[in-house]
Amino acid sequence: MANCAANDALMAHPPLEEIPCPLCGETGFRPIHRVWNRLSQSTAQAQGEPQEGTFSIVACISCGFLYLNPRPALQDLGRYYPVENYDPHRRSGGGLTGFFYRALQPLSLGWKARMVSQGQSPGRLLDVGCGRGEFLSLMRRRGWQVLGVEKDSAAAALSQAEGNPTLTGDPVAVALPAEEFEVVTFWHSLEHLPDLKAVVARMAPRIKSGGLLAVAVPNPQSLDARFYGRRWVAWDAPRHLVHFRPQDMETLWEPHGLRLIGIRSLPLDPFYASLLSETSWTSGIAAALKALRGLVVGGVSFLVGLKSGCGSSNVYLFSKE
Repeated sequence: MANCAANDALMAHPPLEEIPCPLCGETGFRPIHRVWNRLSQSTAQAQGEPQEGTFSIVACISCGFLYLNPRPALQDLGRYYPVENYDPHRRSGGGLTGFFYRALQPLSLGWKARMVSQGQSPGRLLDVGCGRGEFLSLMRRRGWQVLGVEKDSAAAALSQAEGNPTLTGDPVAVALPAEEFEVVTFWHSLEHLPDLKAVVARMAPRIKSGGLLAVAVPNPQSLDARFYGRRWVAWDAPRHLVHFRPQDMETLWEPHGLRLIGIRSLPLDPFYASLLSETSWTSGIAAALKALRGLVVGGVSFLVGLKSGCGSSNVYLFSKE
């Protein structure tokens, strides 16, 4: 009964606010998808019927940037991250996809660590949106001096409990140390932040000249995004506020002295995204059967993602000039 009440509370979201394009400031937009809050389960949701708790993905009529509009007010965003339902913030449960997420996370962390440390000695690393601090812990064991920033106080506390220096709060407002960092990372965190330009203006100067910026975000042009349409799990409304194409990422960071030097794909993300896209809207035997299709779609998306810029999730690598 308590879970049902919680889900109902999530469905009846508070008033939303309309915003201009977060990238260029244009106020005009055209609708792209009407999407659900996947963490708010209901019969109407499973059947694809109109309901409270849906959100709009729109495209800017000037630059084409994709974003959530209208969106929850800043003070209401935290209520859409229920710890019991959100894989990045929980340690157990979550069924097949939760098990998949935790079982393969060490492989994903190792891949990220190798990518950002390739060709350089351990130095200072800042992870923005560090969650429970798993990446920080791995890099600290490899000799790096690490610092994390995390908005969610419960996740930040877990990171701190693992011995990772972690600042709690909005990346725009937290008190950062004076030194610069050889590496700054955003692992699936930039799409959650409501003020893109303020975040970039705050973090770009923290990167040392010749340093590396790595930004991982879902790719709305990926094969799995196009296959699942409005049921693509990485729309993840209203937690994901913005959605980046390669040109959007360059527009955002290059004015701050950061040059795009490569785009990589996160190899496990197409499987995870496809599984969740299949199973988030149903349950029981039907979900199990759809999970098989998800593995197939994920496999095809993985192969397509071997081409630079075509992954289910892309990692954009920038060098600081």
